Amino acid sequence: MEQLDGKARGKEPATSSALGREEMRTKFAMAVNPNTPAKVLQDLADTAPDCVLERIAENPRCSPETLSKLAAHCSAAVRVAVAENTNTVLDVLLTLVQDESVDVRYSIAENHSMPFGILESLIDDENPYVSMRARKTLARLVENNVRRGHFKTGMDTIFEQKFQSG
Repeated sequence: MEQLDGKARGKEPATSSALGREEMRTKFAMAVNPNTPAKVLQDLADTAPDCVLERIAENPRCSPETLSKLAAHCSAAVRVAVAENTNTVLDVLLTLVQDESVDVRYSIAENHSMPFGILESLIDDENPYVSMRARKTLARLVENNVRRGHFKTGMDTIFEQKFQSG
């Protein structure tokens, strides 16, 4: 008598755990794909586990709205990914600079694409590692700007960046 569960033909039966793994792989693949539309990433963020949310927050197509929502997530790794995404708006970065997690603040302090004002606000951080890292990053950015002949630093640069981005 032929078995209907697929074992007779040498196939693994479809189980809920196998389906769950396949669904997780699909979600992960969509989250890391740089061509996944922002709307799909937004919808995926509503049901994805933390490891997938981190990949969504890293995605260059992730919308500022989705990043703003993920900035309040309980996982520090997700918030770090939000801080590192270039689509994250200044208001969210200003909130993340005050994050309770040292890891979030440190990742901002070492990010060379952060606006000067964000880095300057971390110079006085209560954590000495965050403070020192912000100083080193700022020193490197100022040095690079001087080499290129750009002498603006601090809030002038932030206002200029904000004005240019709209």
